[in-house]
Amino acid sequence: MYNMTLADGTVVKFADMNGTNYITKDQTEIDTSVFTDENLKSGSIVHTTGDKETIEFENWAFIQQQKQPDGDYYIAFRQKSSQELADELRDAYITALEEALIELYESTL
Repeated sequence: MYNMTLADGTVVKFADMNGTNYITKDQTEIDTSVFTDENLKSGSIVHTTGDKETIEFENWAFIQQQKQPDGDYYIAFRQKSSQELADELRDAYITALEEALIELYESTL
């Protein structure tokens, strides 16, 4: 078993791991709405039944959840690139600037 703890404290349980895919068993589909950018900024995955290894992660992106013919669901994540992180920071600055300009404009009315 693997327990993934997201940034907001949500814990998602996976039965197994295959390469970079986390697997649910018994046709258990995960509500992927928990895999937001904010929740994947940091967290950990603990192998609870094996070697008890803990993997810390930062700035992951949810790729997909795919149902397999046997009914298991495979869920994949990836590390965001430095360009994606820079783009997100730039977009946040632009949004903050737009909001500040709107507030300034509205205060002059």
